[in-house]
Amino acid sequence: MTSVSRAGFNSGRVFEQADQLQKLAEPQQQSPSANAAVPGDSTLRADDPYSRATFHKPAWALTDMAHQIDRRGRRLKDSNGDGITQLSYTFNEVAANESKFNETQKAQARRSMQSWADVANITFEEDAVGAEGRLRFVNDKTPAVADAVFSHYQGRVRINPRYGDNHAPTVNGFGRQTLTHEIGHTLGAAHTGEYDATRGPVTYQTHAAYAQDSRAFAIMSYFDVSNTHQDFKGRYASSPLIADIAWSQKVFGANHQTRNTDTTYGFNSNTLRDDLSLNSSRDGAVFCVWDGGGTDTLDFSGYHQNQVINLRAESFSDVGGMKGNVSIARGVMLENAIGGSGNDVLIGNDADNRLKGNAGADRMRGGAGSDTFVYDNADDSTLYAPDQVTDFVSGQDKIDISSLLRKHDIRSLTFVSQFTGRAGEVGVGYDPHTNESWVVLDLTGNGEIDLYLESLGQIRHADIIGDVPVSYHYV
Repeated sequence: MTSVSRAGFNSGRVFEQADQLQKLAEPQQQSPSANAAVPGDSTLRADDPYSRATFHKPAWALTDMAHQIDRRGRRLKDSNGDGITQLSYTFNEVAANESKFNETQKAQARRSMQSWADVANITFEEDAVGAEGRLRFVNDKTPAVADAVFSHYQGRVRINPRYGDNHAPTVNGFGRQTLTHEIGHTLGAAHTGEYDATRGPVTYQTHAAYAQDSRAFAIMSYFDVSNTHQDFKGRYASSPLIADIAWSQKVFGANHQTRNTDTTYGFNSNTLRDDLSLNSSRDGAVFCVWDGGGTDTLDFSGYHQNQVINLRAESFSDVGGMKGNVSIARGVMLENAIGGSGNDVLIGNDADNRLKGNAGADRMRGGAGSDTFVYDNADDSTLYAPDQVTDFVSGQDKIDISSLLRKHDIRSLTFVSQFTGRAGEVGVGYDPHTNESWVVLDLTGNGEIDLYLESLGQIRHADIIGDVPVSYHYV
């Protein structure tokens, strides 16, 4: 059988093979230093580690970024006063030297329009009569990659099909990003700085007015995400980003009907949006979440890289080997996060979060609320690659091993001071001097530790959920 002697969370651990499991008695009380973070705690990363002054440019608040996009004051009219701006669009009106969109361009343009309608009180209907504004889409071999015209009566999106993938745009490609950007102009959005491609070379160092002026914060920006220390691995956003959403909701109002039931983003997505859905570890996630309500999940379980998944509004996550590629819009509350097979960091918010790190040595912080840390498989947290919960609050937070017990057909749990060779035996330990707690579980009855996890903050017997009868056996 296995004995466990522990040498602290940061100074290393010693695991020794012996005949007995070290006695893991229930402690008397919780240390006054409960939930104190350890030095260098990765779960305390800033929500937006990329908003910092750089190249002597100031870091702006999100409200200021939205105001920058709105600085021209352009407005489409809600003529009937119903709170929704209804727009008609067409692919059938072309002038001399123009040509019609092909079917791929049409499909991608519709998706780009839908992404704006998802976040704000705007609707788009093809060839509709009596709308409050009109858009037309055309190809034109203008010298520019694309351009757009704002008009109270009729806006225009003009695409040069000779550039990049404009002829056959795809999700997370430059062509789709271009469509969404140009549609933004027809709605009244300005660039995020005083620049335009027709006026000569434009550079971040010369033309960006603030530090976060990049395509990681706004699809209306010209500048690569590397300028804000992010990395999308050559991919682009296909839908409005955090500053674009803030602008559109300031102007048109927020669309709270969008995804207002239980929604999953990423893998196992039910969003019906291509840029919010992942089907393979080769797919890239580049999006900002706007969500109208329900119990919602960020699922990045299909990735093997080390990730940071942050559920807090106005935060940025690093997923799938990229940096700062997933953000959450202002006012959004997401409840659940699922990591992949790497050593992930999961950061909760003020809701009652369910955090599941999956395989790897994960670090999880639930934050305020009654949080649940979920274990479905034994290799989710092992003796040599253990998870650590950095802010566990006994009586409020829970460790859920119910799915794990079902998989191993374990129908009862016994809390013990040493393993006796029966499947379903659990040991719970606590060091009041360091405020460190640990849980061990024998799933097979061989007296060995199959699941091992750690926490800052005391874990008691009642904090462990198994959905099976519980007994106690101490010697």
